[in-house]
Amino acid sequence: MGVGMYFNVSRLMKEPSGSRRSFKVNDELSVEAAEAHRVTGTANLLRTDAGIWVSAALDSEAPCTCSRCLRECTQHIHMAIEEEFLPLADSETGTREGGLDDSVGSSGIDQDNILDLSEAVRQYYSLNMPMKPVCRDDCKGMCLTCGADLNNSPCQCDNSPRDMAWGRLLELVPSNKSTEVYSN
Repeated sequence: MGVGMYFNVSRLMKEPSGSRRSFKVNDELSVEAAEAHRVTGTANLLRTDAGIWVSAALDSEAPCTCSRCLRECTQHIHMAIEEEFLPLADSETGTREGGLDDSVGSSGIDQDNILDLSEAVRQYYSLNMPMKPVCRDDCKGMCLTCGADLNNSPCQCDNSPRDMAWGRLLELVPSNKSTEVYSN
């Protein structure tokens, strides 16, 4: 087996429906492009009539680029996993269960009664990544004209509002006078 989040559920699979186990998680897991990230939290396993229901609350950090100022930063990722994992084969006979194929293998319970939570964590990690990460809530971003980082200091560009009804005529007036004459 490779690096992953594995839980031995052989005893739990032999118990009646409703039986529970709880595990603390503190593992390194390769969640994106071969980079390993620390994943922490708890995983609660519940025996169902068909398999194991996993309720996990996991946290990790993701390296990102701020969408406003383009600085490198980290974002907190919270994953609330609620999934049922089914056995891929009957534990006593070793025969494959009906309806499950090899494509489900990453999210099932293998013939040795090992539940691998790795693929579910990778998927939830990707789903919970922010679309537009920011380094901090009050990030001012970059100047759209000169590209200066506005968190460090204000830029010297003329960003005053202009009445675009004047169109190309505004280009004829020097920039410091145009805002005095035409702003309203």
